[in-house]
Amino acid sequence: MNAIWVKIVDFKYNTNDPNIFCYPDLGSSPFWKGVLWAAQAAHMGVRWVVGNGRKVRFWEDQWVGNTSLAIMFWPLYVINEQHGKAISQVWDGHELMLTFRRNVSEALMSMWWELYGVIEGTILSDDEDKILWSYTSHGTYAVQSLYARINCRCVFPVYTHAIWKLVIPPRVQFFLWLLSHNRILTRDNLQKRMDVSDPTRLFFAVNMNPFRIYFLNAM
Repeated sequence: MNAIWVKIVDFKYNTNDPNIFCYPDLGSSPFWKGVLWAAQAAHMGVRWVVGNGRKVRFWEDQWVGNTSLAIMFWPLYVINEQHGKAISQVWDGHELMLTFRRNVSEALMSMWWELYGVIEGTILSDDEDKILWSYTSHGTYAVQSLYARINCRCVFPVYTHAIWKLVIPPRVQFFLWLLSHNRILTRDNLQKRMDVSDPTRLFFAVNMNPFRIYFLNAM
């Protein structure tokens, strides 16, 4: 976009270093903090198509696979010294330029070669990096899709029948069953049946829950 307000925001908040998802909110105006809150929510649905690699963070952004490289290769990420760097700063299409705070063990060396195998097919070009929106079929951002994602607070039961087949302690099976049916005594569930403004009543309700008593006795 070439609108003047976009250029002003980019200049003031340095949103191209390398992208808006890594700008800290410390010292920002209330307006910009609201923008960053929405940006972090939107980050869950953003997938990058790599061009020149200047706007995509190597570790933290999702550009290869179904999640970020930081999550896929967490043991390497925590000791790496290039956090927040763009792809073009650590990868030239042939060499992976990463350094670490300590020596890499044999297991981490194996993970290093796995990381290299994941990205070795990435070729940088002269094109700009592009964003694909995961929550629409056409890959283009839509306000309605983000709004629906932010306001979705329900818990959907997924394969609940498989819980009872897991080889885990019974108390964990009960907890997973309660979680899958949204029966955990969180504040939003308690307020459906009682006044939760009184902390003493809230404490009593949670601690007298029969499943909680079972958990305590079974542990």
